[in-house]
Amino acid sequence: MAEADTGGELEDEEAPSPEPAIKVYTVHCSPNLYMPWTTKPQEESTGSGFAVMHGDRPILITNAHVVADATYVEVRKAGDARKYVATREKVSHECDLATLSVADETFWEGLVPLHFGCMPSLQDEVSVVGYPEGGDQISITMGVVSRVEVQRYAHSGANLLAIQIDAAINPGNSGGPALDSKGNLIGVAFQNQQDSQNIGYVIPLPTIKHYLADVNPSDPSRCLGFCSLGIFWQALENEQLRSYLRMGAQHTGVLLRGVAPLAASSSVLRRGDIILAIDGRRIANDGTFAVGQQERLLFVHLIHLKFPGECVQLRILRDGEEASVEVPVQPLQRLVPHYVYDQPQPYFIYGGLVFVPLSEPYLQEWGDDWLSDAPQELVELAMSGIQTKPGEEPVIFSRCFPSRRTAGFTGLTDRRVLSVNGEPVLNLRQMYETVQREAGRGAHLQFELHCVGGSALLALETVDASEVTEEILRTYRVPQAAAPELLQEAQE
Repeated sequence: MAEADTGGELEDEEAPSPEPAIKVYTVHCSPNLYMPWTTKPQEESTGSGFAVMHGDRPILITNAHVVADATYVEVRKAGDARKYVATREKVSHECDLATLSVADETFWEGLVPLHFGCMPSLQDEVSVVGYPEGGDQISITMGVVSRVEVQRYAHSGANLLAIQIDAAINPGNSGGPALDSKGNLIGVAFQNQQDSQNIGYVIPLPTIKHYLADVNPSDPSRCLGFCSLGIFWQALENEQLRSYLRMGAQHTGVLLRGVAPLAASSSVLRRGDIILAIDGRRIANDGTFAVGQQERLLFVHLIHLKFPGECVQLRILRDGEEASVEVPVQPLQRLVPHYVYDQPQPYFIYGGLVFVPLSEPYLQEWGDDWLSDAPQELVELAMSGIQTKPGEEPVIFSRCFPSRRTAGFTGLTDRRVLSVNGEPVLNLRQMYETVQREAGRGAHLQFELHCVGGSALLALETVDASEVTEEILRTYRVPQAAAPELLQEAQE
C-alpha cells in the first residue's frame, strides 16, 4: 500500500470562506440631561456589523445603539488583528440602524458583502453571527423563526416590524447579521426579550431596505423617518359595537377615535370613520391584515412601507356608507421625544433658574421605575401628549441653583413652563427669545408653571438677574448661561 503524501499542499481543499461579521468598537459619551452643559463619563462598548453592497460600493451596517453618542469608532474583521478607524455615514435611531464607512482600502480586501435574501416564514432556520461578550472570537448561534410581528424597539420606542427567533441576542451580538440556510441576509440582530431566555429579535429586510432608501435631503446623515397616518384607533371585535356603527356582515375594520391635529390625514379623515382596507388589503376587526396563509400583521406596517409625501388608498365606512379616499402620510413628531441621541442638549439659565426641553430620557433619570417615580404630570405628558402646533415642545423648570435671590423656588422644579410675562411658551428657543426680549422691557419677568389646581408663579427682578446669573456660573462652574446654538442664534 502506498503511503499518503502528507507533506505537500492539499490541492483539492478549498480556502475557508471569510466570516460575514465584523466587530465594532465604540467610545461614546452620553449627555447629562440633568446638567446639560456636561456629559456623562466616557464609556467603551462593542457590537457587531457586516458589509452589503449599496449602489456600486460596499458599506457596513450595524445597530444605531452600538454607535449612539459615539466619539470614536473602530472595526475589525474576523481573523484580523488590526483595527480600522470607521466613520458614521448615516444613523436612524428610530429603526436602530447605522451605516459605517472605512477610508482605508485595505480593510475591504477579502471582505465579502452579504446578499439580501427573502423574508423568512415561521419555523425557518436562522443563524445569528456576531461577537457576543465573553470572548473575542466570532460566534454563531442557531435558531428558528417563532414569530413575525410589529414590536417595540427598545432603543427608540418605535413600533416596527421585527422577527422573533428562539436564539438569544446577547450584548455584543447587536448589529450582527441574521442569515438563512443559504447564507443570505434576512435581518439584523438588535435586542432580546427581558426576563426570558433564548428569545431574540431581528430587524427584517423591509425595514433595512427602507432605511437604505430613506435619505434626508437637508442632512444625508439622517433619515426622514417612518410614516404615520396620525390616527388613534380602536379594535371592533365587539358584535354590539359593530351593529351600533351600522357595519354589515361583510365589513371588518377598525374605528378611528381621533386624528392628530398636525397629521396630513386630518383634512381627509375624521373621528368615527371605520377603516375597512388599506391599499386593497382588507383590515380585520383586530387591526391586522393577512400575510401568506398563516401570518397576520398590524395594519401600521403598510404605512411604514411608505415614504414621506406618498399616499395610501383607504376604503372607509362613514355614516354607514362606503367610500374610497387617498390619504397622504408623513412622519409625525412626538410632543415628548423618546430619545435624544447624538445631539447636545439645549438649555438656558436665567437668574439662577435652569430651563430645558422635556424628553423621555430626562424622566428616565429617575431610574428603572421612572414611570411611577418621576413627576406624574410629566410622565402623563410623555405618554399621552400630542403636538397641537408645529415645533411645540414642553419646556420645564429643571433646576434651581441655591442663592439668596432664588430662595423658595427649589420646591417648584420639574414643572412645565406655561408662559413668560403672559406669552405662551411654544418651545425652548422661542422661550429664550421671549426672555431676552422681555428682560429689557420691565422690572420683573413672570414665569407661569403648571400645577394641579392652578398655576404657580415665579418672578425675577430683571435689574439684577444678569448679575445673579454670572454669580451662579462662577460659583457652580457652569461654562455659559445657554447652549451654544441658542447663543449663536441670539447673536445672529
